[in-house]
Amino acid sequence: MCVVKGKDEENCQNYIRILTKTSQGRLLTCGTNAFKPQCREYNIFDKNYTVEKEKPGQALCPYDPYHNSTAIYVDGDLYTGTVADFSGMDPIIYREPLQTEQYDSMSLNAPDFVGSMTQGDFVYFFFRETAVEYINCGKSVFSRVARVCKNDRGGPHRFRNRWTSFLKSRLNCSVTGEFPFAFNEIQSTTELIDGKYGDTSAQLVYGAFTTPPNSISGSAVCAFSLQDITDTFEGNFKEQAAINANWLPVPSSKVPDPRPGQCHNDSRTLPDLTLNFIKTHSLMDESVPSFFGQPIVVRASFHYRFTQIAVDPQVKVPGGKAYDVLFIGTVIKAVNGLSADQRYGVRTVVIEEIQVFPSHVPVRNLKVERGTKGEKGGETRIIVVSDSEVQSLRVHRCDSNKISSCSECVALQDPYCAWDKVQGRCRSAMGGRWGDESHFFQSVAKGEHTACPPMPGRPSQLDARDAGSPGGLSSLSGAGLGQRGQRGEHRLMLDVDAMGIGEQQDTAGGQVINIVHDKPYDAGGPAVTAADALPTQYSVETLIMAVVAGSVSALVVGFFAGYLCGRKCHKDEDDNLPYPDTEYEYFEQRQNMNSRIAAEPKLLPQEEVTYAEPVLVPQPPPKLHSPKSTLRKQNNSTSAAETLFQFQTDAAGGYNNSRDYRTGRDNFGTLRSHQRQEGVLVR
Repeated sequence: MCVVKGKDEENCQNYIRILTKTSQGRLLTCGTNAFKPQCREYNIFDKNYTVEKEKPGQALCPYDPYHNSTAIYVDGDLYTGTVADFSGMDPIIYREPLQTEQYDSMSLNAPDFVGSMTQGDFVYFFFRETAVEYINCGKSVFSRVARVCKNDRGGPHRFRNRWTSFLKSRLNCSVTGEFPFAFNEIQSTTELIDGKYGDTSAQLVYGAFTTPPNSISGSAVCAFSLQDITDTFEGNFKEQAAINANWLPVPSSKVPDPRPGQCHNDSRTLPDLTLNFIKTHSLMDESVPSFFGQPIVVRASFHYRFTQIAVDPQVKVPGGKAYDVLFIGTVIKAVNGLSADQRYGVRTVVIEEIQVFPSHVPVRNLKVERGTKGEKGGETRIIVVSDSEVQSLRVHRCDSNKISSCSECVALQDPYCAWDKVQGRCRSAMGGRWGDESHFFQSVAKGEHTACPPMPGRPSQLDARDAGSPGGLSSLSGAGLGQRGQRGEHRLMLDVDAMGIGEQQDTAGGQVINIVHDKPYDAGGPAVTAADALPTQYSVETLIMAVVAGSVSALVVGFFAGYLCGRKCHKDEDDNLPYPDTEYEYFEQRQNMNSRIAAEPKLLPQEEVTYAEPVLVPQPPPKLHSPKSTLRKQNNSTSAAETLFQFQTDAAGGYNNSRDYRTGRDNFGTLRSHQRQEGVLVR
């Protein structure tokens, strides 16, 4: 039936989109089931799975396996953001039996859900959608965060199956400046992170953002504070007073009481005024700002975009500082070097770039799995998922024998790595004296330590700019350990594709990770390679001389070419007659036309030219109410009273006399006066 409806056989399979543990020994799973969603609840006992219950998955699971949806199981209820119909035109945020308004662009306008989370009394949804507030200026996609109350029971009457607490706001991830450059389309989010950033303790959500597909290809990572999100939902609402009006904040005096969007003990008792207001005013006026004031990582590339992000939160380094380690895309490992010292400001440190899959294979999911110290295989790993493969990678390569000095270890700027002063080698995070700065040397922010001798030719100050940030490099050509890019970072470039060649081998999965080692750092600076060689550069003087010489040469060549062409194409006057061999005399008559027509005689001095002027003759008023007045008179019986204009004629027959064409009207409508006593003309 799925194929009959126009879907291909590959999509007409059962793709699992929801898999969650509902309670101890119970599992809920939902799949597309050939565009007919179905859910099952399993009972797990002694590694055996028994089907307990089966139900339709409409509004829980999408029909299309490629549709962006999200789900989260909270306090015995499943909250979903998906579509509720076969065509995918009915977006919905659902918790049985509550849902958003159907086919209402004010609530959801073609959204793509990317994540969800719960905190306190609310469940939050992250998605991108067509911006309804921007529709008067064109079509644009904005990133959103929406929330609903966990204890929402719907409203009275026609609102009984509708959310009474649904609100949404825009997420602002943009490069600051006089004209901010925005990354409007959110692609992925992390779980809620508790951390300390400078003197501020905050709960953060990291998100991967991109530009639109038809725009400049760019990606960025931004962090948002839960407190900033909450403050936005407590701010002003946004409305459009008329269809052609701008979207403006709603005055506080127009907001009903109780305030819409809040959690109430029993939402079924809310007044209709509050429910009607929130139905048409679900959008907030203020947008959620980026926590650090700007994106943490920015990349511009025509070859890839950020699709997924994961975070290992608050990794402690010697000295007690903690950093959130980000894993992005395919995989970029990065931190904000200033996050442990201050609330605002970003110093991007890209530690590693790992090509896990071929460049054309998108990463579908990333997850950091933290192990238990002391257990075999209990180290922290990053799980990378594609459409057809799952990879498990170590989060660091600190114990590589390629790192032989204190400066090289510290220059990695990796929170997982530090130089062991006693053992004289680079080691990963461990218990015991790991936090003792006198025993382990590390500097994530700068990449250099006073106890470590600087490497030969290395600059004293590091410019920790990301390669993808404005002014940085889009990639490093020297993909090796010990080579530094323009931003001044020490970075490992890893190749996972070539199996069986490298020296660092994972015992758990049998994976081999190559650490490509290039020549040691030299003072020659970073080398940048390009796919195509750059053209030869010329000075301004050389260019001017080339242009002048070319212009003079073109003039000389054009002159001689025109001269030769004119000599070759020259003809005698006798050859200019058209059709000289014709038998007709037409052309000969045209040539002699001027000689055959006699010239018109000039007027003598005593002659003068006069013009006939009309004489206005008064006309008696028409007879009113007489049928005869409407009858047309015969031409021969026209009286003088019916003539509006009259001309006095000459005695010799007037100027219309055709006796001699020279004595009548000439070609210009004038009358010629000849010395004749019998004719008189009126001037």
